[in-house]
Order: sequence, then C-alpha cells, then structure tokens
Amino acid sequence: MELTAAVPIMEAAQELNTTHLKLLMLVKQGGLKGEMVDGEWFIDRDSLECCKVHGADIKVESGCATYCKASSCGCK
Repeated sequence: MELTAAVPIMEAAQELNTTHLKLLMLVKQGGLKGEMVDGEWFIDRDSLECCKVHGADIKVESGCATYCKASSCGCK
C-alpha cells in the first residue's frame, strides 16, 4: 500500500465516527485494507471511502473493500 493513499488509523476512525479498535478489527478480519508502518496503522484511502458508503458496522462476509460486490459504490 502506498502511504500517499493511506490514512492514519486514528484519522480514519474520526472520519467514520468509530473507534480505531473497530477499524483494526476489520483490518485483521480482512474487511478493510490496512498496513502497519513503523509501529503505526494506516488504512487504505479507497478502502476507507468504500467503508463510508457501506458504514463502519460492515460485516466481513458482506463487507467492503475486496469483499464488496456492489457495482454502484465504485469499490475496488
């Protein structure tokens, strides 16, 4: 993941009005794309935007990012 296309997890949590722990859980389950760099977690911008469309309470099995099947949201 390119850092220019990434958001620090705390900032991502604020954008989604949720906690960084919720986002970390989604990353660990594969529902969001994220990466740890130098001890700090970052969320992929495209994955974050997809999560904004589907909500922060997405379920991994119906989820966002790589699991998204909705053609209308533009998820990658």
